[in-house]
Amino acid sequence: MALNLAAIEGGDVLIIKLKGELDTYTSRDFLEFFQRQLERGKNRFVVDMSDVSFVSSSGWGALSSAYKRSREKGGSLVLYGLRGQVKRVYRIMGFRVILKAYDDIREAIQQALKRV
Repeated sequence: MALNLAAIEGGDVLIIKLKGELDTYTSRDFLEFFQRQLERGKNRFVVDMSDVSFVSSSGWGALSSAYKRSREKGGSLVLYGLRGQVKRVYRIMGFRVILKAYDDIREAIQQALKRV
């Protein structure tokens, strides 16, 4: 399945809206899209996962890499809207130690403004 990506300007925070599956095939697209945003000078991100139905290990790796890159640029990256199996895997695999996730978009934006 394809992954649709969109950037939503929100002041100092860029919301990256994902829709579909973040897997071995689409994680490269996500990282290329993310890198372009960094090159535009963006460094604070909320990744909206509310329409993501599946994240593979490659997808989690891509999200972790994006988090690291944002931190290297003095910014932050948080997740928003994890649902169903994606949320379950996030909790079971312990990704919350690195990638913070929020159910409220306003809280996610506030946290992205901080260096978390």
